[in-house]
This record gives sequence, C-alpha cells and structure tokens, in this order.
Amino acid sequence: MSFSYASVADRIYSRRSSELYDNIAYLHHPSGVTVVVLRSIPDSEVVSVDFGSTKKHGADRSTNQVSGKGKKGALILQTDSKLCTFKCKDGTEHVVRAGVRGTLVEMNDRLKTHPDLIRTAPDNQGFIAIITYGAGVRDTDGMGDPLPKKRLVLKSN
Repeated sequence: MSFSYASVADRIYSRRSSELYDNIAYLHHPSGVTVVVLRSIPDSEVVSVDFGSTKKHGADRSTNQVSGKGKKGALILQTDSKLCTFKCKDGTEHVVRAGVRGTLVEMNDRLKTHPDLIRTAPDNQGFIAIITYGAGVRDTDGMGDPLPKKRLVLKSN
C-alpha cells in the first residue's frame, strides 16, 4: 500500500514556470509573495554563489536591508535583473535572473555558507529570493504555466 501527498511547499504555494528562463520556477502565494527557486537542478555540486559582490557583477544584493510595510530599501527588479550566479564543481557557471518585474525583498544569505542547498533543497532552505509586487497586485506578467506539484510517496511494507 502506498500514499501520495503533495509537498508542503505545493500545498501552500502554486508552482509556476518562468516565461523567459527555463532554469527557474516560482512558488507563488495567494498573498502576492513569490519565492524564486531553481527548476533545473545541476548534476554537479554547487561550490559558490555570488550575489553580485564585485564591481563587475554589481551591488551585493544579499546585504540589502528592507524594512517596514512599504518595503523601504527594497530593490526594484526588471525581468532581466540578475539575482545571482552560482558555480558548480565541474566548472559550469549558471546565471539566475528574476524573470518578473517586482520588488526584491530578500536574498537567501544561507547560500553564502552552504551553496549546495540550491541543489539539494531547492524548495525550502535552498530558495534563491523572495519577490513582492506593488500594492494590490497578486499576480504578475512573466509567470508562465502552472507546473505539476511535487509528490511525496510513502510506501508501507
């Protein structure tokens, strides 16, 4: 006998694809908050994540401080805004872009010390960023079709 359950993330959020980039997915909450996660998981271990801490890559987005109801200090994102770049053990480098217009509320600074979370736990501890939208906006352009829910299958002996 086996039981199949939707993952905790899929019970709370709707999983959506990106219209522009095939390497990310969005976990969209009905309140309008969106969590950016990795959709295509690399085979090789992730060894570093760069949030733009050099002059070449721009301001470090992970140190940005956001406060208050109006999200004072949040960065405004365009669809092509780069969120981070991560490097794998096999030498490949992947760029993660926002894909939607919105306000960057938080970057996952846990990825600085544990970069492989982006590969091993992409829907929870390994999320990339949290994005919100303007007042009253619950959905946005740039989100693609709904993706299938991840299922947890429990088997009994």
